[in-house]
Amino acid sequence: MKVFMTKLSYAAQAASVATDLVEAKKHDDASASCRESANKRIAVLHKDKVVVGRYSKDGAGCAIATSFVDTLVKAGWAKKTAQNYLSLFREAVKTGKPVKDWGGTKAGGRQAAAGAKGSAKGKKEFADKLATCFRDAEFEGFVNDLEASWDNDEIKSLLEGIKSYLEASGIEIK
Repeated sequence: MKVFMTKLSYAAQAASVATDLVEAKKHDDASASCRESANKRIAVLHKDKVVVGRYSKDGAGCAIATSFVDTLVKAGWAKKTAQNYLSLFREAVKTGKPVKDWGGTKAGGRQAAAGAKGSAKGKKEFADKLATCFRDAEFEGFVNDLEASWDNDEIKSLLEGIKSYLEASGIEIK
């Protein structure tokens, strides 16, 4: 009888795993649908030549940026994370390109800090890496957001702001 109970227990566990997978698939489908909807709205904003400005905690910034960030914050997101997503949203509206990965890369077009764990061997190598970042179309927006976070006393140091951005983008910092 004990063997039968064990097989029943394993069968129940297998059924639970299958149920979890069914539920996960439903969430994946809903997530994909929401992302598709967001990208359609971004396309409309781009088509209408909407410019997403800078967020300001005192309300003096862009109403679109403020609405975007405040909605995420009201939903329980950290303000720094919401502001990082604002950069992604701003770039997507500017270029009209759909966001492929809201959670790890900006506008789905940049690899998530490939090689971020490595370090430069010398000043020239570091300068080359920095120049690559500088030439990236999204770099100016990143620097502007970093500066705004500094001006709004949302970060204590620029290094903290960069670390927060990388972590929000899914980069592990040790």
